[in-house]
Amino acid sequence: MAESVSPHPLRSLVWRLALGAGLGLVLFAVESWLLLRSGLVGVDIPVDGPYAALSAAVRPVLPGLLLRVASVYVVAGMVFGGVAFGLARVWGRGGVVPTVVGWLGLVLLLAWDRAIARPALFDDLPAVRSLLAWLVDHGEPWHPRVMAAGVVLVHVAAVLARLPTRKRRLQGAAAVAMGVLVLWGVGKGGGSATGGKSPLVVLIGIDAFRPDRLRALGGSGQVAPHVDRFVAESTLFTQAYTPVAQTEPAWRSLLTARWPHETGVRYALTSDSRMKLQPTFPESFSKAGWSTLFATDCSRFHAEGPASGFATRWQPPRGAVNFLLEKLRYRALGLFADHTLGAAWVPEFIENRALAGIHDPMGYAERLTSRVLDEAGDGPTLFAFHATAAHFPGDPVHPFYRRFVSPDEPLERRLRMHFAPVAPGAKGGWTRDGAEALYDELIAQADAQVGHVLDALRASGRYDDALIILMSDHGESFHEDRPDLAGATPVHGARLSELENRILLAVKPPGGRQRGPATVDALVRLVDVGPTLLELSGLPALTGVDGVSLAPLLRGEPLAPLALYAETGFTHVSPEVFDAGHWPGAPRAFDAYRIRPDGVVEMGDVAHEAVVMEKDQGAFDGRRWWVDRPQANGTWRRECVGECEGPDALVLEAWLDVVRGRTTEGDSRKVAGHVDDPRRSLAPGTVRSPQQLLRLRSVQPEGAAHPKPRGG
Repeated sequence: MAESVSPHPLRSLVWRLALGAGLGLVLFAVESWLLLRSGLVGVDIPVDGPYAALSAAVRPVLPGLLLRVASVYVVAGMVFGGVAFGLARVWGRGGVVPTVVGWLGLVLLLAWDRAIARPALFDDLPAVRSLLAWLVDHGEPWHPRVMAAGVVLVHVAAVLARLPTRKRRLQGAAAVAMGVLVLWGVGKGGGSATGGKSPLVVLIGIDAFRPDRLRALGGSGQVAPHVDRFVAESTLFTQAYTPVAQTEPAWRSLLTARWPHETGVRYALTSDSRMKLQPTFPESFSKAGWSTLFATDCSRFHAEGPASGFATRWQPPRGAVNFLLEKLRYRALGLFADHTLGAAWVPEFIENRALAGIHDPMGYAERLTSRVLDEAGDGPTLFAFHATAAHFPGDPVHPFYRRFVSPDEPLERRLRMHFAPVAPGAKGGWTRDGAEALYDELIAQADAQVGHVLDALRASGRYDDALIILMSDHGESFHEDRPDLAGATPVHGARLSELENRILLAVKPPGGRQRGPATVDALVRLVDVGPTLLELSGLPALTGVDGVSLAPLLRGEPLAPLALYAETGFTHVSPEVFDAGHWPGAPRAFDAYRIRPDGVVEMGDVAHEAVVMEKDQGAFDGRRWWVDRPQANGTWRRECVGECEGPDALVLEAWLDVVRGRTTEGDSRKVAGHVDDPRRSLAPGTVRSPQQLLRLRSVQPEGAAHPKPRGG
């Protein structure tokens, strides 16, 4: 009788790897089916109207994108299949059923870990909602890791117990311990000082950071401890302001050192054809032989192109594809690919802040820092990083989702930012305290990312000699003056105000602050950052710009007083919500935008005209705001808030007219001392009748006169 022959272990392993790959494909198919059921635009349902262009833009890229996603599932399935087979073999079992059970157990163990680390990965699955809520309240990252370690130890002990002699068992245990130490050392790698000491300039922008969160400005010290530490070692500008409280136009003004109406970029998703190709400070660094790098983890409403002057740009894809990616909720990517290899293979998902739960913000910061230090070791480097944790979808990760929002709040409020346009008659859907608490958690998360970058610079020996600027592009309003909007979606760019336009700005020159002041209370602007970086780096200044270098203030020297020109952006809040007589503004709808053949989303021409027309425009000198507001009846209303009497007020008002006089076609212009309404055709030089420009001043005590403002 023929004897049954056991299959060769290698052949069995190959079959189990194939089984694991098959299980990975099954998981991919199940997730794809769930996506199709949810009605993914451009994939399974007919689209027309404004969505036709979206469908046309994303369809060509879908096959290749989905093929790469599927390959992640296959490779991860094979790895899990091999591990499950190996674990089963320890007990003399290597069949299909033990392998499948082990495969599922490994996936569940990983899902347990990620549910604690990034619960937004699963928060939209009703079937696991109760379990997820328990993990959010009680789970700790060490729980699944202890379980995993226990599984490994049991199997290692079983293998060692089968060795024939005590000596062999001790040798085996020593080999295992050595392997663990090696792996631990690899994981702790990095932190060594780089060889070169080429100049390094680091510009970090924390989106929506309100300076009142700083300990130095009255904050609790619990929201941003890493930023607080940096501020303590730097010069803090306590009265820094942005000319427009929206990211894309603010960054364009930052890069060019010009007011928004001079750059052509005046709102998010501005058409490239409207951007004026002006010199930027990164371009000056590039011409001087520096490596110039820009990085952001969210490019939906802020993506830098070649016109920025940055030679290297690390950012998610721009346009329709990025909006599609949020719908491609392949959750297992958050289990299998949230590491360096995954980031290299599917960066659209792993390095993309817009994908709640899939994106790992701390892993992203680690990878980004490693790349920057490698670049900085090769020569002079300018690195700019836009950290967007406070952006939608606003999903805090562990431990930040336990910091400030009350555990009594609904789970959906604790794990994600909720977005709803604010129109006249709208009411807040939450509480202001709850909305601010979630904001603080997201700012704390951004602070941790920034802290990792700064700590890595310290560990590498580059922190002390680097020129580092920490800033924000705008603030954030929680409708503090409108109790009826308490808890409504917060906003920036809707009004000219302290809450929305005041920003964080702290500068650490190379070698540290030394004898420079710890704080500067003079008014400064975002447009002053570029000229400051150029002067401190010994590079030629930009010419014909509105910004000035703040280097004298950093040295403790005087600088002539500055004034700020500012304008509102285009937000989800209709302007008449805050001003009943305001011109009603542009449509807040998808058809306000168009999609180019290359997939880039940009505002259409008709909407552009309406957006520019609805803008409030004003000037601020630290004591008063002069603001021009377009009215529904076709007039402009000029308001003054603050110290509105005396020569300083008149000087600032005249300066606002001068700045607005440089506005290009399509916007108001200076005509014979008045502001001309672009909707009324008048010949150049026509004097606007006085009743069409209302000047409202609040009566304030007179203050000391100030010199004439400069800077634009």
